[in-house]
Amino acid sequence: MRRLAWPIFITILVLLLGCAPSVLRQPASLQLTTLSEWPEVYLQNFHSLHTLQSTARITVESPEMATNFTAQLIYAAPDTFFLSAEGPLGLDIGKIFIGRNRFIVYNQFNNQFFSGSLDDNYYSTFLQTDLTFRQIKNALVGFVPLPEDLKLVDSKHGVFSAAVNENKWRFEVEPQTGILQKFEIVNNGQVTMRQEFKNYRFVNRILLPGLIRVILPLRKEMVAIFHKNFKINEQLNPDVYHIEIGPKVKQLIISG
Repeated sequence: MRRLAWPIFITILVLLLGCAPSVLRQPASLQLTTLSEWPEVYLQNFHSLHTLQSTARITVESPEMATNFTAQLIYAAPDTFFLSAEGPLGLDIGKIFIGRNRFIVYNQFNNQFFSGSLDDNYYSTFLQTDLTFRQIKNALVGFVPLPEDLKLVDSKHGVFSAAVNENKWRFEVEPQTGILQKFEIVNNGQVTMRQEFKNYRFVNRILLPGLIRVILPLRKEMVAIFHKNFKINEQLNPDVYHIEIGPKVKQLIISG
């Protein structure tokens, strides 16, 4: 989060993609009849996701920081997200709660507590990057909201496109499988955001990417999420969102 002195943890990651259970290694495909139906099938797949729990490895790179950490991720449809980050030796370093309109950040390492509106342009960002909490919430579960006027513009290469405000949204879909590989936001011929999706797997009949990269090329920022495992559509205990803070925590409540 901007202006927060989040700690930098550099640890060794030794994880082989082939270690995932074979039950998660079904052939990845959305089984399209025609490529033009991809937007509808893509949304149906994601709307089947009601809850998600995952242990993930998150890497953040920007001019201000370079770090990676393990996090417990929890998503509850349609708009609730919780992240609990751990450093070396299982040390808790922080928690983030993102709801429909507001966020809560507890920087346990520096004993700081922030709360505010997702519409805040200054504080509502993920760590020391320019990615907003709204953007990162979707990215962490590998989802991109689709604009209503999305059209197939290149069937050979699986390219869909739409005009959104002053930007162009561009999607690259593998024609044979319906797998979303890349999403870009283009402004005046320059890519301002790119998301890449890899290592797809089926979990409880829902297709999810195991590796997501979110890149802001002009700002030289990148967030990568590598999911080690998934638990899908299991009932959540409300206690999982609990954030306990001590009486001496430095607090900042942002109005709005």
